[in-house]
Amino acid sequence: MRLRFALLLTLMLGITAGCSHDSDPAPVAWKLLPYGAPQLSGFSAVRFASAQVGWIIGGYVPDQLNSSTLLTTRDGGATWARVNMLPFTFSGFRALSPVSEQVVFAVGVDPAAVSPTLPGPVGPANGRAVYKSTDGGTTWQKLPGTGFADSFQLHFFDEQNGLSFKNQTIQRTTDGGTSWQTVFVPASGNWDRVQFPTPAVGYAAGGGISGGFVVGLLLSTGSLAKTTDRGATWQALPWTHQYISSLSFVSATVGFAATYPDHHLYKTQDGGTTWALVNSQLPASGNGQFLNEQEGYFADGQSIQRTTDGGLTWHEEFHTTPNSQYPATINSLHFPTAAAGFAVTADGQIIRGTR
Repeated sequence: MRLRFALLLTLMLGITAGCSHDSDPAPVAWKLLPYGAPQLSGFSAVRFASAQVGWIIGGYVPDQLNSSTLLTTRDGGATWARVNMLPFTFSGFRALSPVSEQVVFAVGVDPAAVSPTLPGPVGPANGRAVYKSTDGGTTWQKLPGTGFADSFQLHFFDEQNGLSFKNQTIQRTTDGGTSWQTVFVPASGNWDRVQFPTPAVGYAAGGGISGGFVVGLLLSTGSLAKTTDRGATWQALPWTHQYISSLSFVSATVGFAATYPDHHLYKTQDGGTTWALVNSQLPASGNGQFLNEQEGYFADGQSIQRTTDGGLTWHEEFHTTPNSQYPATINSLHFPTAAAGFAVTADGQIIRGTR
């Protein structure tokens, strides 16, 4: 009897070990994507609405002041088309929120609010305006935006309902950007990171970092808020750690947050109420995205780092090389699917990872 039990236990352990090994995710192979001439600089964000359709904002030709180019792809990044943003907005977009492959919202400088005699934009919200495209980014229209207070991040659920996030302010529109109402004003904190793991449950994170050239870093504080009704109401969540430089939820309750400058990684399993320290020496703490509880990616500087054990250990998968006088800093990392990821750099490189 004991012999049978021992044989059965050995067989079960072997099956378990085999399943665990087979479930390890395949590595991602990263490579640079061509997008034609002239070479651009200043890519700030990459966003996809599906596996095939995506956009890159922030690109500009260095010797053309106040001119910006929007890149669009409809074949998963194999080819990219350029849209000159100057007729629509003064210097390109600072935030982008796709609703579908055709409907996209963005925030940019309003040309009508730019003074011809002053070096920068003037007027309400520093001349920022909300724009909408219904043809995948080829053409844009400026929305009325009554009450709009500028934005670091946009999140639209559909053509009518959306949210805007800025320092100490979260605003909401229910009429497609015609008007905006402030729905949350916390005591402190900027909202640089936004994620909705479900249509109703969302999180906003950020905080503040103060310092100076002489004394260096003075203070780093984090902020975290949550909604369960698509942004109609918000509640501040307790957070006693540093500035949240990356936020990634894999479900309504399970998520990861990285902090700067201490490069710590925390995990919550109760919807942000409590957080446990996972790693105190992250090799990168920005532009993070977890695909599930085990596999995640971070991009800081010129490096893309990967974990397959929930953030305990990391290894470098890709390192960028500058191709101009501008630094090859990775400014955005985005996985539209688990099989494909995209990164863009300050010196105008597009990087795609596939498996």
